[in-house]
Amino acid sequence: MRMSTRLSAGLVTLAAASAGIAALPATSALADPTNAPNVTTGTADCGSAGMFTFVATGNSGQGTSWNPAFVMSSTGGRALFHPTTFNFTITTPQGTFSEVASKNKAPGPVSCTVASTPNPDFSLTGTVTGSLTWRG
Repeated sequence: MRMSTRLSAGLVTLAAASAGIAALPATSALADPTNAPNVTTGTADCGSAGMFTFVATGNSGQGTSWNPAFVMSSTGGRALFHPTTFNFTITTPQGTFSEVASKNKAPGPVSCTVASTPNPDFSLTGTVTGSLTWRG
């Protein structure tokens, strides 16, 4: 697999969301997603739905992942963001790449602008649409 394709595929998972997203309510059955492998954190501006921080777990660069992202609003609300479309720009030392994907259904009612800089040499920006399932 080409490096650019692999980087793009790995990053697609990141944002899903590409959109917002930090933690689930604390229960004994839930793990801390920030300690999972292939995790990306960032911020999301979802307009009237709110401002969020997010944690999106990846799939080791094996293709497009539609995993939900864990989100936390600026007021402390927690939710899962279920992506249906994303359009990302990924910047690495090897260049700038675009990644666009959508599920075989209509975009979700929530649209977010996302940003993530996991390290100084790598960034992701773009938009993601989907739905929020509030957890408390």
